[in-house]
Amino acid sequence: MNLTYYPAHRVRCLLAATFLTVASPIHAQEPDELAGLVEDATRLATPTAQERHSALVSLLDTQNLSYEIQEFRHVSEDGATSIGRNLSVWLGSGHRQVIVAAHADAARLTNGTLSQAMVDNAAAVAILVRLATTLRHHAFKHRIRLVFFDLEERGLLGSRHLVSMIAPNTIAAMINLDIAGYGDTIIYGPAANRGNAPLFSVLRHVCADAETRCLEFPRFPPSDDRSFQQAGIPNISLATLPQTEAHQLWLVLNEDPDESSLSPSFVPPILQLIHTDNDTQDKLDAEAMALAYNVVKELLLRLDQRLP
Repeated sequence: MNLTYYPAHRVRCLLAATFLTVASPIHAQEPDELAGLVEDATRLATPTAQERHSALVSLLDTQNLSYEIQEFRHVSEDGATSIGRNLSVWLGSGHRQVIVAAHADAARLTNGTLSQAMVDNAAAVAILVRLATTLRHHAFKHRIRLVFFDLEERGLLGSRHLVSMIAPNTIAAMINLDIAGYGDTIIYGPAANRGNAPLFSVLRHVCADAETRCLEFPRFPPSDDRSFQQAGIPNISLATLPQTEAHQLWLVLNEDPDESSLSPSFVPPILQLIHTDNDTQDKLDAEAMALAYNVVKELLLRLDQRLP
């Protein structure tokens, strides 16, 4: 579907976006800063959760990053026990934390196997690992905690556990990256939540200054940011999609169904990809991952300077 066929009054979501033509970083990259980023993500394409965890640990070891592993136990209402492991990489030494997170687990398919989960969410994991590598010696004002959450696909269990263990007033902000494997447009939200205006304002300036196409969502797909929202911690969640697909998803989530320009049965391509056996290595695009890396990096650096 081409957005040019939408009636003008159906495209009011365009007003929330910054539309420029080139995605360019503000802080210049070193020549090899993002070399092999796609290959890093594909290392998480494993048949079991244990192997996926081991692949993440190996990736951190390859980058000579120090990390903590926090194991947690969750007992569901039916008595089933789940064991999860969150990994944290620490940068800086401030009194308050800024958390940058991506979930590292994979969705389990109906046949009992795991999705390769490259778009959701190995790409974001690889981006955060590289971000930690690049900024390990940066003089941060806050203590930066890069977290790789487990069991997000089981109901945000990893982030819920972490939030339950931390005093909310010790966390200045949380940045969540979930789905960053392909596309030329940054999407972010949910703007309808309270307390997040400073983060959204900074991101709008990042998008404008870097001449990056961005689209703000009042309602946004749920991810680990919701655990922080429930605790009253300022947060923002980001993803990447192709421009047309980004607007299709906006309409599905934010337009009145009775007024939508989409057919009632329409499902955006991204929702047909994630949690399926098609979420594979061939879906990853280096330029899209670089776009997400640059935006998250700049957002983090600016928030570190501006937040108390």
